Amino acid sequence: MERGRDWGQLHQALAALPDGTWTTYGDLAALIGSSAGPVGTHLLGTPGLLNAHRVLTYDGRIVEGFEWADGHDRGDVRALLEGEGVEFTATGGALPSQRLDAEELAALLRQEEPEQEITRLSLSPAARASWQERLERFQDQLAADNPEAHVAVVRELLDFWEAVGGWVGLGTGHTYTSAFLNLDQPGTQTTVWPLSIFPGTGRGGAVEFVFQHLASREPFTETGLRDELRQRLNRIEGVTIPHGKLALRPRFLLTVLAGEEGRATLFETLAWFRDHALRTT
Repeated sequence: MERGRDWGQLHQALAALPDGTWTTYGDLAALIGSSAGPVGTHLLGTPGLLNAHRVLTYDGRIVEGFEWADGHDRGDVRALLEGEGVEFTATGGALPSQRLDAEELAALLRQEEPEQEITRLSLSPAARASWQERLERFQDQLAADNPEAHVAVVRELLDFWEAVGGWVGLGTGHTYTSAFLNLDQPGTQTTVWPLSIFPGTGRGGAVEFVFQHLASREPFTETGLRDELRQRLNRIEGVTIPHGKLALRPRFLLTVLAGEEGRATLFETLAWFRDHALRTT
C-alpha cells in the first residue's frame, strides 16, 4: 500500500466506467502514476468501490481469488460482466476492443473536448499561407510514416469531404500536424467534426472518431444517433467500436481503409453524418 496517496482519481475513473467496458490494474496505475501492485492491493482492500469488478488482468481475465471487498457476494464475476455487456473470447479473456486504457480513462474523466488548435482556410493571404504550410507539413509527416497507398487513402478522404461541403482543419503542432474534418452548420456559429486523422502512431496513420466531441453537438447529443454512427463504422472490416466508447475517441489504423469496400463504407457513413448534422438547421 502506498502511504499518503490520494486515490480519488482512481475512484472517479472506476465510477465512470461505462457498462460493457473493462480496464486493467496497469491502466489504472498508469492513470494515477502508480504501479499495478499497489492498485490491486487498494482495490481488494477497499469496501464499496463502484465497478471494482470491471478491473481485470492485462489479458482480460478475472484476478485469481477475487473477492468482493465489502463481503457482500454479488455472484459470479464473469456472469455479472457478461450481463453488463462485456464479451469474452474463446480463450477466456475479455474482448480487447472493450478495454479502456489509461488515455481513454483520462479522457473519460476530463469530459471536455480534446484540445485542438485548428485553423480554417480564410481569404486572408497570411492565413492561406499558414494553412498551406501546415497542409504540406501534414502531408510530409503522413508520407514519412505510411506507404503511398495509405497516403492516397487520406488524400481521397480529404477530397471527398470537401466535395460534400466540409472543410479541413489542421493542427498547429510542429512534431505532428493532425487533420480534422469539419462541417459548419448554416445559420449557427457551430462547427462539428466527425473525425481526426493522425499521420503516425508508431504503426502508421490512424483515424479517430470523436464521439466525445459529438456528445455535446446537436443532433448527436442523442445517444441513439451516436450509436447508429458507431454501428455504421463497425461495418468496416477491422473496425470494432464497443457501445461503451460512445463518450470517447476510438481510433483505427489507416490499414483498415486499404480496401475499396472499407473506403466506400466510410464515405457512405460520412455522407450520412453530414445529412444529419445539417438537418438541425
